[in-house]
Amino acid sequence: MPVFEPGTWLNPDTRPDWCEIGSIGRFAVPLEGGRFERHHHDDHEVWLIWEGKAKILVDGEERYVQAGDIVLTQAGDIHDIVEVYETVRGFFLESGHPAGGRIGHLDGVAHDVPGLPVPADFPVR
Repeated sequence: MPVFEPGTWLNPDTRPDWCEIGSIGRFAVPLEGGRFERHHHDDHEVWLIWEGKAKILVDGEERYVQAGDIVLTQAGDIHDIVEVYETVRGFFLESGHPAGGRIGHLDGVAHDVPGLPVPADFPVR
């Protein structure tokens, strides 16, 4: 059974032959000096936010996320992290590529992610 240590992720070039998952890995966007890429995929993606607070773009809307949230992104939907209020760390899983599907971030545009104070309307849990 393969083990992917921090800084590595499973993708079509590194996955075992029996595995049909598109890719799995971790991501982090720090409060200071963070960067992310506005992009979409030919497959569905799931994020688990395990640390931090941020504003994301998904399904055409900006939404707040925080530790414990699960984000679902449908194939073709542009998604992004647009603001960070506490360093965000998460896990992602791309569901697998349909026949003829392209691999990776499509039409990705990398950008700086501003680190800002937590907004007054951020949900408290």
